[in-house]
Amino acid sequence: MQVMENGPSHTMASAGGDEPNSTKARLNGILQSFQAFDSDMKTGTRVRREHDEHRIAQLTAELTRLEKTLNQEIKRRVEMNKSVQVWGENEVEKMSEQLQSMVLARSDSIAGRLDDIVGKIKALEYKFDVEMAKIPVDIKQRGEELHKMLTDFESKFEAERMSRLEREGRILKQLADHEQEVATDFETERTSRENTYADLRRILDENVRSRMKGDEKFQSFVREELAGLKNAVSLERQTRERDDGEIVDALNRYTSKLQSSLKIINSSEI
Repeated sequence: MQVMENGPSHTMASAGGDEPNSTKARLNGILQSFQAFDSDMKTGTRVRREHDEHRIAQLTAELTRLEKTLNQEIKRRVEMNKSVQVWGENEVEKMSEQLQSMVLARSDSIAGRLDDIVGKIKALEYKFDVEMAKIPVDIKQRGEELHKMLTDFESKFEAERMSRLEREGRILKQLADHEQEVATDFETERTSRENTYADLRRILDENVRSRMKGDEKFQSFVREELAGLKNAVSLERQTRERDDGEIVDALNRYTSKLQSSLKIINSSEI
């Protein structure tokens, strides 16, 4: 307000004070406009205050209603909490009783099982003690039995070895005796056949000498007889050689089988 007044005064001073009435009129107009604005502001303020008071009254009523509702809800919740607490305490008491009965039952069962386990442990300990006392005796007895079995086995093995050596000696002796017998028989047979051949040859020579003095037919007959005798001698010689070969083959087979038997005996002994 002072700025505006100073502004026009300065303007009027600079203008030399020519228009004082116009400035005053302007100032009066400005003051009147301020008065109207102030009146409007007062009216608006009163209206807003009335509106605010009405709103506050509504809010107060709503707040009172909410407080009443809240108090009722709190009371209901308190009662509900009390009932829930009572129910919970009853349930806890029931569960405690059930748990206690279960614990007692389990305790009795566990005690019975522990008694059974203790009895079994004692039985096992007794059996273990008996076995511990029995084991050295069994070991000693088994050792003696094993030693006796080993001694008997060694005795039987030695007896079997001596028996095999004795059987081998008998077989070798039988082989030598049989070989000697076969050689003797072979020599005897050979000598007998040679003697027979010599006798036949001598008889033939005598017949030849006696018949050479006969006629031609007799000589022819003698020649035929001589040829027959020669054939017989040849057949006899072939038969003897075949028999000799069979005897030699038999001796070889017998010797081979005997050597195989000796090898089997020696390998079994080893």
